[in-house]
Amino acid sequence: MKIRHVVIASAALAIAPAAFAQETVQSTADCASLQAQYDQVASAATAEQLSQAKAARDEGEKLCSEGKAAEGAAKLKEAISQISAPSQQPSS
Repeated sequence: MKIRHVVIASAALAIAPAAFAQETVQSTADCASLQAQYDQVASAATAEQLSQAKAARDEGEKLCSEGKAAEGAAKLKEAISQISAPSQQPSS
């Protein structure tokens, strides 16, 4: 019975670093793709939308570079939604 536990624990320890590395690579890719998506959407945004979204984009980029990919991705998504939203200008 103890040998079985040792084998299971050893297998878990062997697999964990590989799974963590894959998650880190995926998170980095998410940050990069969201930054590219922001840049693409920003090209068609108004100056007002860009000024509102810039702080969230900058914070998202900073969090991603610090290894906090989930938080960074959330901020980048927030920035994208701010510049994707229709402008709040009154209609004539």
